[in-house]
Amino acid sequence: MKTITVLLTAAALSLPFAAQAEFTGPGVPAAVTTVAAAQKAADDTPVTLEGKIVRQIDHKRYEFRDATGTMTVKISQKRLPAQKIDQNSKLRIVGEVDKELTSTKVDAKLVEVLP
Repeated sequence: MKTITVLLTAAALSLPFAAQAEFTGPGVPAAVTTVAAAQKAADDTPVTLEGKIVRQIDHKRYEFRDATGTMTVKISQKRLPAQKIDQNSKLRIVGEVDKELTSTKVDAKLVEVLP
């Protein structure tokens, strides 16, 4: 009986941490797809950018460029792809706009190397 109680308690505690799906239907703003649009977008707007990292600013911030301009992208070490990348690597960055008082950047949630 004690084992069943422990198992049920553990299962109940793990529910809030389960992965949740995200609604993508009508009413959800479309993801911004260019640097120029990301710079004008509201805070927390989803983005999907394709382009290149042209330089590293510090250990988490990079200068990203596409055909419309450049902006800072914050990428944590765990989000970087396993393979090596350089200024010639074409990337897809999925994240969200982070508006601050004097600057706008993108916080990356996923970084993929494109062929």
